[in-house]
Amino acid sequence: MSMYLKFRIGKDKRKLVPINAFELNDADSNNPQWLQGRANEDGGRQVIVDIENEDETPFNLTGASAIFKGLLPGGQYKIWDHKGSVIINAQAGRFRYTFPKRAMAIAGSYKQAFFEILREGTTLATLEFNFEVLADLVEENIIPSDYITPFEDLYGKLKEYLVKFNGDFEAAMTQWKKDVADLITELNADISGINLTINEIQTQLASLEEQIKADGLLTLADFNILKDELLNRMDAVEHQDILNFRNKLKYKTISATIYSDSESISGDQLNHIQATGADLTLVTMVTVDDANDSSPTDISVTTFNDVIKRAKDIGLNITVLKPHLGIAGQHDSFSRKDYIPDDPDGFFENWKDLMIHYADLAKNNGVPILCIGCEMFNQTDVKYLTKWQDIYNSIKAKYPDLLITYAMSQYEFFEFENQGQIASVVDYIGMNIYPSYTASEYKSGLKINQLKGAWWNDWNGNQFMEQLDEYYDEYQKPIFVTETGLMPYKDGLAHLISSYIDTDGNENYDAQAIGYKAALEAIAKDSHIIGVSIWHASKPFSFISKDVNTVTTSEKVLTQYFKGGKI
Repeated sequence: MSMYLKFRIGKDKRKLVPINAFELNDADSNNPQWLQGRANEDGGRQVIVDIENEDETPFNLTGASAIFKGLLPGGQYKIWDHKGSVIINAQAGRFRYTFPKRAMAIAGSYKQAFFEILREGTTLATLEFNFEVLADLVEENIIPSDYITPFEDLYGKLKEYLVKFNGDFEAAMTQWKKDVADLITELNADISGINLTINEIQTQLASLEEQIKADGLLTLADFNILKDELLNRMDAVEHQDILNFRNKLKYKTISATIYSDSESISGDQLNHIQATGADLTLVTMVTVDDANDSSPTDISVTTFNDVIKRAKDIGLNITVLKPHLGIAGQHDSFSRKDYIPDDPDGFFENWKDLMIHYADLAKNNGVPILCIGCEMFNQTDVKYLTKWQDIYNSIKAKYPDLLITYAMSQYEFFEFENQGQIASVVDYIGMNIYPSYTASEYKSGLKINQLKGAWWNDWNGNQFMEQLDEYYDEYQKPIFVTETGLMPYKDGLAHLISSYIDTDGNENYDAQAIGYKAALEAIAKDSHIIGVSIWHASKPFSFISKDVNTVTTSEKVLTQYFKGGKI
């Protein structure tokens, strides 16, 4: 049996909390939004939900999902169900939700009940209604507990972990605990008091123990080892060890580039980088004559050494050497994705010689990380993987302690089975990540939590964090965000390419600052990330004001996170 709810996103007459500037109003003030069910109902209680815009047109649910959240009568147990809803007509703004049996565990009125509408990691609206559960005086057999479907999924896989790791309890538990910790970190962004899961863990443990006794999958002694591990995890949850997790980076850097022997890095740029507490990622332009030239030319060692000396003189550490392939005179605007050398074998021999030269420079100057390439899409085709393996092996044979990365563009790291295999021949997996944080210009009042969601699902549908974690899971290597940043203009949050941005207007460092915060807060939620390099000290990405004696709002953010230790 189905009932109907109808919501209009617009003026809020019921004083509900606005979410992301949306508020809720009853579609019809004479038709209050309420539902009624009976204890013990199992799948029989459904609701059809229609959502309208304020002008009474259907609210488009394309790409959206609905989650039911509620606080059961009595206020002790909570429901978080992302499985029960189905979008049945996106264009008409309609979805169906089927209540699980455990939503009907306790008779009485819910303390709070609402549907949360999500799209691309952003909350669009919170649709609240009254929900009453009638008593079942004939049969009462549901044990009330929290019902959090993301956790349900993990609990149901406990035995699968054991099978996957061939009975190796230590390996199975290591992976299971990691997945639980990751899930708690993710949920913590949207729910308080995750210790609500404790009751659920206890219930699942008891159920699993009974199953093991019944079918003899493993010995009770082995199960007790498993249970002890889970109870230790529960203790960590109760003490908020996981909830308060913030990833602290080993490497915090800002990029600056030597474009040619005549265009080096200024003292002002070095001073501003040093003031934030960051180290330097030193980028050099290794030039070719055109997109088919197989013989790249490096900057002079004299120019390189000059920057090294000036950086050291002010106490600025250099963490990464990062040569970029480009065309002479074009700064860093050359699309390396279009580079196709006439002689691929000759190019790789030349590039190998250059990388060994850079390995010498890194070792002689105390630089711990060498980036052996950046965004060279055609050269990271899997058919050339042995070429990169040869470069890696040659450097490691000479300098085994030098750490090696490669900076993949999204064109590369989203090609997991092709270009992405370069992750197999590095020590740190490098990823250049540039989310589209908004669809339009920056406006004051934007919230950090709104924007950081772009790292999980940006306005172009890119799921950067999911891809990042997939690389970690496959290769078990730390991730270095070798580039991230945005231009200090009102539309810099929406675009990366300068041709789309109005750079004739005044710089807007507030827009850049909130983008920096969003990026660093996102990075602080993922323990797989070991380092970051902010792009860049030079225009058009620079965080430095035209008046070099001024500290911009975006520079203040970098200082808070880097020198202030927030990441």
